[in-house]
Amino acid sequence: MKKSNNLCFLLFFILILFSFNALAQSQFKISGHVIDSLKKPVEGVSIRLITHQDTLRTNSDAKGNFAFAKVHLNKFYLSITALGYKPFTSIYEIESSKKNAVLDPIMLQVETIRLEDVQIKVKVDPIKIKKDTIEYNAGAYTVRENDKVEDLLRQLQGIEIDAKGAVTAMGKKMTKLRVNGEDFFTNNVEDYIRQLPADIIAKLQVIDDYGDEANFTGIKVGTPQKMLNLVTKPGLDKGVFGGVDINSATSNAHDLVAKGNIWRNTKQIGFGGRYGMTNNEFSKLNNSMLNGNIRDKISKGFSLHGSYDFSNGNNRSIQSNYLETFNPQGTIYDLRESINHSNSLTNTINLGLNGSSAKNYFNVSLSGELTDTRNDASSTSNKTGIIKQDLSSNSGSKNNNPNLNGSINWSRRLSNNKRSLSMGFNFGSNRGNTNSSINDMIRYYNETTNLLLKDSILNRLVEHKASSANFGGNIQFSNSLKKANDSTGYNFINISYRFMVSRSRNQQTTTVNNAFGNSFVVDSLGQDYVSNFINQNVSIGYNANKSRLSYNLGVNFSPSIIIGQYRDTGQKLKNYQLNFSPLANLSYQIKDNENLSFDYIGYTSSPDFNKLQPIRNNNDVQNLIIGNPDLKATSSHTADFSYNKFGLKSGLSIMANLLGTFAINSVVSNTVFLRDTLNSLKQQTTYENVNGIYNIGVGYSINKRILDNKISLSIDGNVAYSHNVFYTDNVLNRSKGINISNALKFNLNQKKYSLNTSTSYSFSSNTYSVMNQNIKNVQVVALSGNASWIPSKRFRVNASVSKSLNFGYSLYAGNPLLVNLGLNSSFLKDNRLLFSVQANDLFNQGALFRTSITNNSISENRTRFISRFIQATLSYNLRHFGSKNSNINAE
Repeated sequence: MKKSNNLCFLLFFILILFSFNALAQSQFKISGHVIDSLKKPVEGVSIRLITHQDTLRTNSDAKGNFAFAKVHLNKFYLSITALGYKPFTSIYEIESSKKNAVLDPIMLQVETIRLEDVQIKVKVDPIKIKKDTIEYNAGAYTVRENDKVEDLLRQLQGIEIDAKGAVTAMGKKMTKLRVNGEDFFTNNVEDYIRQLPADIIAKLQVIDDYGDEANFTGIKVGTPQKMLNLVTKPGLDKGVFGGVDINSATSNAHDLVAKGNIWRNTKQIGFGGRYGMTNNEFSKLNNSMLNGNIRDKISKGFSLHGSYDFSNGNNRSIQSNYLETFNPQGTIYDLRESINHSNSLTNTINLGLNGSSAKNYFNVSLSGELTDTRNDASSTSNKTGIIKQDLSSNSGSKNNNPNLNGSINWSRRLSNNKRSLSMGFNFGSNRGNTNSSINDMIRYYNETTNLLLKDSILNRLVEHKASSANFGGNIQFSNSLKKANDSTGYNFINISYRFMVSRSRNQQTTTVNNAFGNSFVVDSLGQDYVSNFINQNVSIGYNANKSRLSYNLGVNFSPSIIIGQYRDTGQKLKNYQLNFSPLANLSYQIKDNENLSFDYIGYTSSPDFNKLQPIRNNNDVQNLIIGNPDLKATSSHTADFSYNKFGLKSGLSIMANLLGTFAINSVVSNTVFLRDTLNSLKQQTTYENVNGIYNIGVGYSINKRILDNKISLSIDGNVAYSHNVFYTDNVLNRSKGINISNALKFNLNQKKYSLNTSTSYSFSSNTYSVMNQNIKNVQVVALSGNASWIPSKRFRVNASVSKSLNFGYSLYAGNPLLVNLGLNSSFLKDNRLLFSVQANDLFNQGALFRTSITNNSISENRTRFISRFIQATLSYNLRHFGSKNSNINAE
């Protein structure tokens, strides 16, 4: 019996030991998060966790998450492989006391495979289209000696760059720049695409960016901004670049520019300076600028960035403006000539701190600006039509405007990444003091004989003080509707609340000098107004992301309150508004290199203070302005639908988008005619709320690449229709506009030469419900071409020709023929020294001319400047990227 009991006890003891051992071996749960260089989740990667006892396998889900529920040892080996990425391997050791361990985010690097030259010509894929990204392979395009990223971007379909370097993708401005998924210096797209060499770039990605916080939480709402991410060739993710440029032109324009940048991946230091002067019959400029910036990862997960900008400008310009205003009583024709002279001094500072870990993300930013400006202007206005007057005006103003803004944002993943919480706070403060001296002389003419009847002189001093302060906050909570081990995608429901409170004060005093030289304050032209604005937003949304489809559906409720008081009279103003708007975002990957996307958002904005306050503004004595304190907030809605497709075999790509906007309670002007004390007509403008303003447009780009991408043919264009509502003499009127533009382009780009030609046609027609459906049609036919010949690595010849045929303008626009010719030659090692000569507008026919249409007015503006000149430039370029063994030509 005792033996039996002893045996049972022994078996029981052994069983207990095995149980404890089993419990000990299953005590660890390991989870992690896999991202790419853009900090976006990578789905479907193969993950192996290896100990000396066994091997566990799993795949990352749609949000990049993975987990191993039963890991026997606290030290293990992790191996991750994914198509298109470099393999990742690492050894981990966690504290034995931790039951649940969350690893730091694992970033996979893109694997670039070098192909033989003959293979590149056949197999290189110029464009890849994903749900929210269009990726261009730099190897499919021609990169020449000394080319910058800007030159490469000009070859990409759907990308446009204007004369100032501003980049747009399918009509939307590029607002952020990153390199290898990291913020790059100051994010200034225009500046750095002109500094970075094109031959270090492997890929260029145009991304619909919802912000860093959205990338962290996975909750993407609102309208995305366009971001440009540059992926460098292997080993070229650091360097030193910059240079010095000296420019001198026969138009008596000269400038000196110096820039320097030190780039060590996460550590970036940049500085620059510029001094320029121009002195000729049309322009007088004297500008100087200094700037510096730094960005550095101060510890694991924490990065700091800051910048300082100083600018001092002295500018003089001459402009001509022609304005046609239609009215039931007739048409007013106004020809204005103006000379403006301004001085400005600006100091700007920006500071920021970012941090992230597996569970937390935060961002702190602070910015300040101090601006001092002085502006002196003289102008003449010659009105004909139903009003026959001449106005001569001289004015001078001084303005001091300091402001400070800041924000704090924090997000945290909760409950094994199934929930997230985000909170934020922001504030701002602005002040402005303006002192203006305005001297006007008006001449009145007989409506029949056009003889001078009388004149009137009005001199006044206007002192305006403005101050405002605001603060706001937001909180967002999201909760997963799927199980943790469901890797088919994720679904979230999110609730958010935002608020903004602002308070502003405006004080204005107007002093008038009479005919005897005595001055007195005009109470009716003064004010002391305080306003408070409270805007709130409650949003409920549903967010889902699967392998090919991601979308967000929601609704916004936006109550707003405006409360104002005139301190001198005690009069109070109150305005309450509740707006409702849905929101939606959708992205669908139809198949490889073909996708659809849709964005819809509504938002509320309060009327501008100057449109609310009922105090007369007589800065323009021919058009008095009086605000309307009963204006309601405007609810604006925007919908954007886009389609992208690229055929690798056919070489045919299609990019198209449909954009529509409409508004409820739009604020529009109401212009009426009044008799002044001299029994002559003058205008008075007030403001009203209306419905019925909307715009719709279609943009498209169709591109065909042939002969191994040597030749590119494309058709680009857009068609837009606008419908506006406005008041004239208290009568509600409408205007309709149709704008059509199309361009046929031919591009041939080779190492030794290039040829780019374009033929475009634009048509603008506008119809008004006043003046018996008066119609204004403007048509422009433009032919342009540019060519480059590069006989050697050290010499280049550039030429461009354009011819415009303009029809329908009232100001003389002419049909200019513009011819430019340039010669470039480089010297020293690595072509560091560059000398160029550029001859512009050889036939002297250029002009800066633009037209705009607002309600019942058509404005044509022409800025006069010297367009024919010869400019010589001497540049010294400093560039070194990667290590000594890096191959800059690697694909």
